[in-house]
Amino acid sequence: MKKFVLLPALLIMLSLGSCYVGDDDGIPGPVGPQGPQGPQGPEGAPGESGYVFEYTDINFTAPDYKVLLSYPEDFEGYDSDVALVYLLWEVDEDGNEIWRALPQTIITENGMLQYNFDFTKFDVKLFLDAQFPLDNLTASDTDEWIARVVVVPGEFWDTGGRLNVADYNEVKAALGLPELGGSRSTLKRR
Repeated sequence: MKKFVLLPALLIMLSLGSCYVGDDDGIPGPVGPQGPQGPQGPEGAPGESGYVFEYTDINFTAPDYKVLLSYPEDFEGYDSDVALVYLLWEVDEDGNEIWRALPQTIITENGMLQYNFDFTKFDVKLFLDAQFPLDNLTASDTDEWIARVVVVPGEFWDTGGRLNVADYNEVKAALGLPELGGSRSTLKRR
């Protein structure tokens, strides 16, 4: 009888021994089906893709015909930022503002004149360059300009998208820039 009891006990021990759970997970099984998509969360606030600052009453004066436009004190620029500068060139008869991207070259009665800029993470410097003495410029060339400086974070340039930076309105739409300025009187430069 002892043999009869030992045999089932031995079988039970062997079967329990094969159920060993250890660190080895064994061969993974197939991936299960995709579960249902969860509910959509609330839409977040729109992020800032760029910043725009407007400067008025800009006058290029002798002897250097340069103007330094500092960013607002509460703005922190980064080395990777890129600045774009636009001058209000004219306002048409319908009140539409015409913005021109710098650098901008025009031909005057004295020769070629270029409005240009350079920038740092703190400011933008506007300057004039010409093939003639800058003292020959008229007030319409040098006085009462309005400029918009668009600061574009460096990561925006890494998106691979194409953007016509010469068109202020396209840049404004792409970066979600706010409306600035107001209705201005008719302005004609050249």
